[in-house]
Amino acid sequence: MKLRIIILYTVISFLTGNLINAQIESKSVSKPEENIVIIKQYYHKPTSAQNKNSILLNGVSEGEFIEIKIQGILKCFEHIKLEIRIDGDLHEIKTLNKFEQLSNQILIINSVIPEGIPMEKIKWKSLSGKEYEYIIARNGKDGQQVKWKLD
Repeated sequence: MKLRIIILYTVISFLTGNLINAQIESKSVSKPEENIVIIKQYYHKPTSAQNKNSILLNGVSEGEFIEIKIQGILKCFEHIKLEIRIDGDLHEIKTLNKFEQLSNQILIINSVIPEGIPMEKIKWKSLSGKEYEYIIARNGKDGQQVKWKLD
């Protein structure tokens, strides 16, 4: 009788996944963190400027704001002053701010967002080395965002 109970218990335990003296650990498989950059333009200081971890940068002028939210990691970030030359092309003339690597950070550039010829841009690289850039110019919508998923 005892043997029948043990066999019956073992069969029921096996069918319900509750084996005696056997535990199966379930480990969640997390996908790697995505590296994302989100840029927004503001005509007033964004609320993220109050965050103690935000980095405030000065541009070529002041009064408007460019918020750069970095989720994950990027490298070789540069904030660059531009100049238009006689040939009509924009040329990089000075690096205003530079960071070798940034991780889960918010940068806020206090500058002007021109309607005409751009005066600044930012550029960076993903961890794979792919290059990205954003020319600071008016897009017409306060708070509208541009988003990049980095390679």
